Amino acid sequence: MATSADNTSLKTQYTAQITADLERNAAEHERLSADIATMQGQLSALENNRALLLSMRQTLDTEATGDAPDDTGVSGLQNGSSPTRKSAPLSARKPKKKPDTTSGKRKEAESGRSRTKRAREGVPTLGDLLRDDLTQHGEPRSAAEITAALTQVLPDREIKATVVRSTLESLVAKGQAHRTKQQRSVYYSAAAPEAAAGTADPSDATAS
Repeated sequence: MATSADNTSLKTQYTAQITADLERNAAEHERLSADIATMQGQLSALENNRALLLSMRQTLDTEATGDAPDDTGVSGLQNGSSPTRKSAPLSARKPKKKPDTTSGKRKEAESGRSRTKRAREGVPTLGDLLRDDLTQHGEPRSAAEITAALTQVLPDREIKATVVRSTLESLVAKGQAHRTKQQRSVYYSAAAPEAAAGTADPSDATAS
């Protein structure tokens, strides 16, 4: 009888110990899962910010290249000119900075007119497509889902997920869209109509 009672007592102790260990394991698992989800969300945000920054830097580099002065028109000398006149084009380059700036502004104006022309011809910008998609579906959608939907609707246009994500982040920065995080994923939804109307930007990038 004593042996049977001892076995029962040991089983009870082991059962209690195992139960306590399982509870600690579950709590630790839940904590680590939450930490992983948080870090994955932070990683996703960093990737989105990196894509946006790379896109902005590429745009700035392109504009800087377009505004660079052309030296081919001032490097040559006319026939019969004296060697002492070679330094004249160098000194004359400084006051030409203002015309270069004007030229850059003229190029931006022409680019804006080109975008306006495309809009009049019925070619929507990528920003317009994204706003329409978010407004049409209502519920939050990921950049991958939006890219797949636009690619299916517009097979003739090359729409890249990285460009879609950077454009969505630009819309979020302008208050024309909302960004939410659900576990490890980032979702986007349409902004309120009155908020989006006050921040509309006609210079949204078009898909390549």
